[in-house]
Amino acid sequence: MLELQGFEGRKPTRARNLKVIDHLGTLYATFDGSHMWKMDKVAYGIWQMCDGSRDFDQITVALAARIGHTNEDVRPVVEEILTDLTKMKFIEWIG
Repeated sequence: MLELQGFEGRKPTRARNLKVIDHLGTLYATFDGSHMWKMDKVAYGIWQMCDGSRDFDQITVALAARIGHTNEDVRPVVEEILTDLTKMKFIEWIG
């Protein structure tokens, strides 16, 4: 299932023109205000870690430590969310 193949050694970074808006506790992502996508809190937390300083494994370790689960437990979730964020162009891969 590893859809992130080809990104080994690269690090995700947030798209510069993407804005995330908190409206009454619901998060929305938008590039220009004309289209908005609802973003859940887990995806938002992972998106926030995409600062160009961490790779996939480092994000997995950080999330697992933050929520008190094993790396193996969170790895599929991180992979799925990073894959979705990549497809939506919410993140770019550098390095």
